[in-house]
Amino acid sequence: MTRTIKRWGALGAAAVSLAGVMVVAGGATSAHADTRCDWGWIKINDSPGGDPISDARGHSHSSGNHYVRRYGQDAGTGWYIWDWYADNDGGSDGDTGDTYFGSRWCSNAPW
Repeated sequence: MTRTIKRWGALGAAAVSLAGVMVVAGGATSAHADTRCDWGWIKINDSPGGDPISDARGHSHSSGNHYVRRYGQDAGTGWYIWDWYADNDGGSDGDTGDTYFGSRWCSNAPW
């Protein structure tokens, strides 16, 4: 019975991953569901009046910047969880605090 539960658990995780891929590939909503296991260098807080401009590991979209703020590793599997945040750069009225955007399990550390 335990083996069956583990098997179904793996199948369920695969189905959720596949659903995530479909959302990411799905047109206009793709930027809102975009957590991934790779990144490039981007600038955050780049509007006047906000926090100082800084480099971050992430990606940019027409809807904004998303970056990896922290990560952790699962000791049992060796996989890493990357926590993505949205850069809520407030511009001339000051920087709005960045918010949690989503997480993704990845086989590699982000850095």
